[in-house]
Amino acid sequence: MIHLIEIKNFQGDWHLESDKLFAVTTGREYKNPVYQLKRSAALFRQLLQILKQTIPVEASVIFINPEFTLYQAPMDKPIILPTQINRFLKVLNHPPSKLNEVHRKLAQQLLSLHQTKNPYTILPDYHFDQLKKGMYCMDCHSLLTPVHKNLVCKKCGGHEKIDQGILRNIKEFKHLFPERKLTTQGIHEWCNANINKRTFSRVLKKNFTARGSTSNTY
Repeated sequence: MIHLIEIKNFQGDWHLESDKLFAVTTGREYKNPVYQLKRSAALFRQLLQILKQTIPVEASVIFINPEFTLYQAPMDKPIILPTQINRFLKVLNHPPSKLNEVHRKLAQQLLSLHQTKNPYTILPDYHFDQLKKGMYCMDCHSLLTPVHKNLVCKKCGGHEKIDQGILRNIKEFKHLFPERKLTTQGIHEWCNANINKRTFSRVLKKNFTARGSTSNTY
């Protein structure tokens, strides 16, 4: 058996209504991960047919965040809730299995077909000065608001530690602008949040090696 698993880290209270997924706090509708999973499973089964493999596939959506609650969760859908994960793993590990050369060959075939970049993606030209600055929610992409030591999303209720949010935005900055030097001023401007500049400096110094001196530090 091949287990195809869609992992979701949603947090807070959610509910399903007519197969539509809503955040309780905002009432906003989100893509139903079960539909995403069905499409992925269908495409994966087609791939196995092309590779002349007959191994059965079982697909599941797993919500891993312990602070996630799903109201009106249907019993006939392939959904694993946080309280069911340990049981799911026990069931997964219970039947004895032995890998053979067929399994290893399939694994190599799947690895060889793996694409790290979408061949259909055409990126537009972009420049630092043109982009809207800010720290955005990982779940709904709304602007985050600093509250004490956390960044809070007022739309979906998502939150993360300020240091983690800064590091996440530094990663985005490095990915988008690999040619730019990392500086306190640059990251402060990129995040554009009501956070003391000394906080950005502390996070940078803690996680990276400083070069230069005084105003030229990067």
